[in-house]
Amino acid sequence: MLTVEQRFMIKHWYDKGISISEIARLTGRDRKTIRKALEEPLIATAPERKPRLRKLDPYLSYLEERIEEGVLNARKLYGEIKRLGYPGQETQIRLFVQPFRQARQQEACLRFETEPGQQGQVDWGHFGLIEHQGCQRRLYAFVMTLGWSRAMYVEFTVSTDVVQFLRCHLHAFHYFQGVPREILHDNLKTAVLGRDAEGAVRWNPRYLDFADYYGFLPRACQPYRAQTKGKVESGIKYVRHNFWLGLKYSDLADLNLQALGWLDTEANVRVHGATGEMPLVRLPSEGLQPLLGKPDYDTTLVTYRRSSKDCLISYQGNYYSIPAPYAQQRLLVKETEQGELFVFDAEGEQIARHRLAVGRHQRVIIAAHYRSIAMGDSRTRRAGAMQMQSPAPALAETFRVPEVERRPLSVYEQATEGAP
Repeated sequence: MLTVEQRFMIKHWYDKGISISEIARLTGRDRKTIRKALEEPLIATAPERKPRLRKLDPYLSYLEERIEEGVLNARKLYGEIKRLGYPGQETQIRLFVQPFRQARQQEACLRFETEPGQQGQVDWGHFGLIEHQGCQRRLYAFVMTLGWSRAMYVEFTVSTDVVQFLRCHLHAFHYFQGVPREILHDNLKTAVLGRDAEGAVRWNPRYLDFADYYGFLPRACQPYRAQTKGKVESGIKYVRHNFWLGLKYSDLADLNLQALGWLDTEANVRVHGATGEMPLVRLPSEGLQPLLGKPDYDTTLVTYRRSSKDCLISYQGNYYSIPAPYAQQRLLVKETEQGELFVFDAEGEQIARHRLAVGRHQRVIIAAHYRSIAMGDSRTRRAGAMQMQSPAPALAETFRVPEVERRPLSVYEQATEGAP
């Protein structure tokens, strides 16, 4: 059975014009297997399982930032993250820091220049905290730098998950109006799940599918050799020491608007020290693979939620109503980049649509979702929704139907006889 990485390389070679027979010879597989690999999608459409988090994982960004600042004392770092809530042992910190200690030895290196359109380099930088939608969130900057022209793209986010990672790539492609032939980054979990005993990369399947869709080859640096992607490392430092210093902004949207203006008026129009030219002047000669009106890759965030007895699903700290017949069911939830939330039943039919709420502990209610409860719909009872003790509290009064005694009209006629 072919791995995802093997299927990707087969597709990549075929797109470059290598015949099926030649690919079969290179891989040691028969031509039937190669054809099947070319016909099938790179990954299944089912949502991926999130890897199980280690106790140390939530603190990796903090540790990497401190190590970048020169702090390599494991005991000191252990004390710092323990105050932040780390529940593990100091041994894990020592194991994490050790490779960085070894990599700190000074090495002579030769600047590696790439051909036009060959390579883009990608990395994240941490920029403190930001107030976002009523919560304190960690702030990150995604940076992509093109190797030949040195044109740069930057975008600030409050998440580094795989969905945001893909969206930032997509925005960068639109900004550059094309895609480099390969993209180099370090061993980010959003791209690299790990390496096998021989050191071969195990790629995140969704990232590999994204690379296949846009026709670029993903490349990962050797662990602890950040200088391999020195162009983007320099780009992050440039953002930190030029754009970021003294900056004032109102929210994340304003911050990214200012960053885009900075790219167009300063970062990409300065004379670059390595090339002696403006990146924006060199960009048209970069020779990127054109987008050619290709539909954007689907970066919808997909997950599952179980609805409660009171016809609500919980999502990112807020609650959203769903039609009563779907209470206490497992439902598919999709969040779009435009801030919309779609809910689907087991058959894939859309049953609800909401705008994402700002803040936390909000209830987003559509009154029509509770109508069948107020009307005593038998279908609702069969679906189990009538097991609810009460409808959504905010709507209980709205749907309480008063009981009225039924009387014949003759009673009212007698009551009005003799009335003036």
